[in-house]
Amino acid sequence: MNLLFYFLVSMCFSVFVGFFTLSASAETPPSASMLQQTAEKAVEVRRESQKLADSWAKEETDLLLEIQTLEQELETLKWRREKTAAYMKDLEEKMTTLKAKEQAADEIRNELEPFLDQTLQKLKEFSENDLPMLAEIQAPRLRSVAEILNNADANIVQKTRSLLEATTHALEYGYFPEPDEAEVEIDGRLIRVQRLNVGRLALFALSGDARDAWKWHFETGRYEPVPHFARSIQAVIQITERSRLVSLVELPVGPARELVEEISQ
Repeated sequence: MNLLFYFLVSMCFSVFVGFFTLSASAETPPSASMLQQTAEKAVEVRRESQKLADSWAKEETDLLLEIQTLEQELETLKWRREKTAAYMKDLEEKMTTLKAKEQAADEIRNELEPFLDQTLQKLKEFSENDLPMLAEIQAPRLRSVAEILNNADANIVQKTRSLLEATTHALEYGYFPEPDEAEVEIDGRLIRVQRLNVGRLALFALSGDARDAWKWHFETGRYEPVPHFARSIQAVIQITERSRLVSLVELPVGPARELVEEISQ
């Protein structure tokens, strides 16, 4: 468009110069100086016109480059808008899925947490009626489980795992004999003894010199003497500690008083 304007201006100027020359020649014959001046003016006009044309050409090039840059930016903005819309749609779908999962988790938590508390209470009651040695072993673990169940930051998986582990350990204590040393009250005196549980069937205590032995009695809640089984209890302790070869050992599993009366008879 700029070049077209330039050509129109040049053409008009040429027509004007030609008309002026013809008019002058019609009146008086042109002199050499007038022809030279006319030629110089024409050259000067053409030079200025060329400068103007070059300036317009540069401006046109700059404008074309700017248009190209703006078109690229427009394409980038269009892509970014479409990509953002796709991301937003994906995030909305994920948020919907997460809300559904959260709602399901809340429903499970609301149903499972009361069950966990009830199960822990039953486990505590069972432990209170268990053999004293096993109750002492389980007490710290049950306190730890209670702390986790009452911890607002603990999730339902952690709470369930802690209770299941405590329940598993409680079951294992009923299958394997476990010896330990402790001070127990016997006939109103604290005596240092070795204790041995045989699963949940019986709990025995053996004096340090292995001469006296006792068996825990559930009905009376105390240790009853079973001196005739002191060596058998010592043998089981040694087998459990792997200081003696495994062998058959006879131990009393019935009520202690009945065993004592039976032996005395």
